[in-house]
Amino acid sequence: MAKEKNNQSFLKKKYRKKSFLIRKQASTYIYYSSFNASKKIISFLKITPKDIIGCYWPINNELDTRPLISILSLKNIRIALPIIVNEKMIFKTWKSNEKLYFSKYKFYSPHKSATTLTPSIIITPALAVDFNGNRIGYGSGFYDNYYNKNKSKFYIGYVYSKQIFNTLPFAKHDLKLNAIVTESFVKKINHINK
Repeated sequence: MAKEKNNQSFLKKKYRKKSFLIRKQASTYIYYSSFNASKKIISFLKITPKDIIGCYWPINNELDTRPLISILSLKNIRIALPIIVNEKMIFKTWKSNEKLYFSKYKFYSPHKSATTLTPSIIITPALAVDFNGNRIGYGSGFYDNYYNKNKSKFYIGYVYSKQIFNTLPFAKHDLKLNAIVTESFVKKINHINK
């Protein structure tokens, strides 16, 4: 069991390293990717004003969510961004005219005094995904832990198409995506959250 876990950890590190380079290259050469992805996700989701969209502020060459955030803001859709409190990820309300703070976890978040929200749809960053809904993140486990307490939510991997692999190593507790959105296509994943 320990050997299998160590092997899985090694494989995930290998995919992280490879995907980080792929994403960096994709972000350099595909200028319009974020605009194309934002149009695709808006068309796919059929969002209503009742929805709360959990999003992320882009770092490290992630597929840029700012065009998507702009569209959602214009439609008066509530946006929530993640923040880490007591080593747990939660989502806080945020509007485009409000300041963001760079946290010790090296990403931008709303102020801790902002209202806590529970998004119905969560736009999820990733280093790698596969068509079975498996995802490899940075390895901190914040999204996996959030998912395990909120499995009824709709999780979307928001990545460049080059970040998709046939299969990825995964553990039982890892986040399972409900859909993948890239600059060139949308793929809904049919599985039952357990």
